[in-house]
Amino acid sequence: MTEKDRVERFEAAYNRIDHALTEMAERRGRRQKHPFAAKVRIAASRYRRLGKYVDFLLEIGELRNAIVHSRTDQDYYLAVPNEDTVTKLEAIEQRMFSPPSVSPRYVRTVTTLRADQSLVDVLELVRNDGYSRYPVYEDKRFVGLLTTNGLARWMAEHAKTGRLDVDLREVSIEEVVAADHRKDSVAFVARSALLDDVDAMFSDHKPLEAVIITEHGKPHETPIGLISPADIAALED
Repeated sequence: MTEKDRVERFEAAYNRIDHALTEMAERRGRRQKHPFAAKVRIAASRYRRLGKYVDFLLEIGELRNAIVHSRTDQDYYLAVPNEDTVTKLEAIEQRMFSPPSVSPRYVRTVTTLRADQSLVDVLELVRNDGYSRYPVYEDKRFVGLLTTNGLARWMAEHAKTGRLDVDLREVSIEEVVAADHRKDSVAFVARSALLDDVDAMFSDHKPLEAVIITEHGKPHETPIGLISPADIAALED
């Protein structure tokens, strides 16, 4: 790869990354001009999977400025990226700026509950499968999200004397969900939704307990996946 080839490929990858960072840094449709380094930091604060690349991209920004400002004629540069830098930049562009959708990574069987089921059913599920979030439906209507934290708070509220004074077989899931102030901390997305957009939801709409995936992102549709805050935090790894 000649010096000219390296510079041309470097600048092409940089320009594509710069454009992608501009889109990532925009919030609520308002366009603001930011220097490259600021866009890197803003985008990384919204999309956790970019965190591991921040230092490298900041160095790339400085190298690009050196290339542009040290150009003495069309084909002569005082600063030229080496081949490893060019290929690494192109690899990062491919991995980080061609964002995947939530499918197939997060499409999986989701255990749902009926609003008229008893609390005994929930406790059996928690004991057997270990999940901590269950979408609750009445027919096809989404009632809310039952979480193990919400379940624990409900039980604590009804065990003030040191024992539960209710028959759990007579308590409906709908009653427990109704008492959970986080039951509506849910968003719905379609199978085609970008993972970056889901990441931004968790950053911009705190606290969010879960993002539920359906075929077209409608609450009345059957859930085909569920993304938790822990799933998004794992993107940093």
